[in-house]
Parts: sequence; C-alpha cells; structure tokens
Amino acid sequence: MQTHIDPKQHVATGTGFHVFVGWSLFLILFPIIILLTIVGTYGLALIAWIIAGVLYSSRTRKARARLRGSAVLVNGAQFPWIHEAARGLAKRLGLAECPDIYVIEDNQQNAFALKHGSKRCVVLTDDIVYGALASGNTRALNFILAHELAHHALGHTHLLRRFISSKYLPLSRLDEFSCDAVAHALIGDTAAARDALILLLVGPQLFQRIDKEALDQQAHSVLADRHSKKSEAGLSHPLLLRRYAQLQETRTL
Repeated sequence: MQTHIDPKQHVATGTGFHVFVGWSLFLILFPIIILLTIVGTYGLALIAWIIAGVLYSSRTRKARARLRGSAVLVNGAQFPWIHEAARGLAKRLGLAECPDIYVIEDNQQNAFALKHGSKRCVVLTDDIVYGALASGNTRALNFILAHELAHHALGHTHLLRRFISSKYLPLSRLDEFSCDAVAHALIGDTAAARDALILLLVGPQLFQRIDKEALDQQAHSVLADRHSKKSEAGLSHPLLLRRYAQLQETRTL
C-alpha cells in the first residue's frame, strides 16, 4: 500500500545549521553588495537592479518557452509509464500538483529540478532514461524521479533558496543527501537505489559489468577516507560514492 511520505523527516543531519548560515550570509552580504554597487556607480546600479527585477518575469517565461520548444513533454500519451510514476510519487510527497516532466537529448546521465516562476519542472536526459531501462531494473528511474521531486517538496527550487545553495555549496551538497534519503523512503527498493547511483557513476554501457560487492567495498573506503569529504570543496554535489556509501550507512542499500 502506497503511503504519504513527509520529506522533512528525511533531511540530512546538519542541514538546519547550514540553512541558517546560508540565509545569514545572504541577509548580511547581499544588502552590502547592493549598497556598494550603488555608491560605486553614483546611483546608476540602482537603475540596473530595478530593471533586473522587472525583467525577471520575462526571463522566466522565455526560459520556460525554450524548454517546451526543445524537450519532449511527458504525459499520458508520451512516455506514459514515466508520467504515471511521477504523478504517484508527487502525490505521496504531498505536492499539490505534479511538476511537468521533460526528456531532453544530452550525452550524460543526468536529471535536474527547475522552477520557472511558479512553474515546477523535472528534466531527464535521454541517456538516464535509456540507462534505467537498460539496467534491467526500471525502478531505478523511479528513484531518480523521486530524488528530483524531493528537491521541489523540500523547497530547494525556490528562487532565493536556490540562489543561496548555489553560492553556499555545503548546503547544496547536504540537499543532495536529503533528496537521496527521501527518494529511498518513497521507492523502498534498495536495489533500485543502488542501480540508480551506479548508472550515474558508469552509465548503461558498463552497468552490467560492475561488481557490486567490490563497489560496496570501494564506497566504504571512500566514506572512511577523511580526504574524500575535503575534496568536495568547490563541488555542488557530493562525490557519487559518498552518496552511495551514505545510503549504505543508513541501511538503505
């Protein structure tokens, strides 16, 4: 029986502290930056800031139009199995409306959540869809969908929240751990969670040749290596094997 999942119950440890730090830095530094640019340009920057705010709505409409014009919209007729899976997951997350799901052509295993104005979207690359199907475990795609929907459910795609996490990378990395945990709670399939991360790691061509026990051991060694976390400085996402190992540590794989 499918049940509702409260995504806030699966937020990564330490996120609250880093949200506080991120917002504090934003509220302190952003007004200073605006003031300095205004003073440094004798008031001309104020006009630029006002124009940027006025044009924001136009830019979001153009971005939405570009996406609709260059990607395939998933619906009841187009990739219906993705459509049904996304609707079910969104409902269980408590989202009032399922975000639009798009498939784009791109030479990488990837997916991402977007918000253009008030419109929520999830974008899947063709390679990640193909890879999930080729893996032999189609629920791997459900894990990826659930991860991206979790970004929306946890508010990560709101304009200011997205801006803060894009500049304050420790928060961005914690958000990825949170969405992995939410996705696993939704899917409840440990093999699908593992397969999804392996697809992101090596792609569909090498997927069947991966020794999963050996990969488990490598992931544990990465997690135990104190330099692994330090190496993430400057990255918006954690190392893939740290994500993999984190799920193992919480008994989700």
